[in-house]
Amino acid sequence: MECYLSFGLLNIIVESLFDTILVGNTLLIILGLLIIFHLLVIAGIIPYGIVWAGKINNRAQLLRMESISLVVLVLAILLVALRLEYLTFLNYPAIINGGVWGLFAFFLLNTLGNLTAKSPVEKYGFGALTLLMSLCCLVLGY
Repeated sequence: MECYLSFGLLNIIVESLFDTILVGNTLLIILGLLIIFHLLVIAGIIPYGIVWAGKINNRAQLLRMESISLVVLVLAILLVALRLEYLTFLNYPAIINGGVWGLFAFFLLNTLGNLTAKSPVEKYGFGALTLLMSLCCLVLGY
């Protein structure tokens, strides 16, 4: 009972400090911009040396890894849109919330991965961005 009250109090604090809709919309905008970014990497407009910790060796590897990025980003957009109830085709709040917590963990681990990158853009720029994304997911998860 005491543990529930602690999380309940934390939930009230998070909800009162953060506007869930604003945080979710911010995350949707970031995710959309990241899709554009990855499409520009695939198109060769942005050099691929600043993604995947600089470990891409050829075009086939680039396409495979960028495809994974795009799938993850689309799934993240779907989850956030479901959490904000912009989409309503899945009415299982526990699954949606679990997915948001999964995104939190994913983006937090991605932040750690970005910090190991060779490129300063990926290390500091995208490291900060994925940290922000994980914090947005933390707010959406409550």
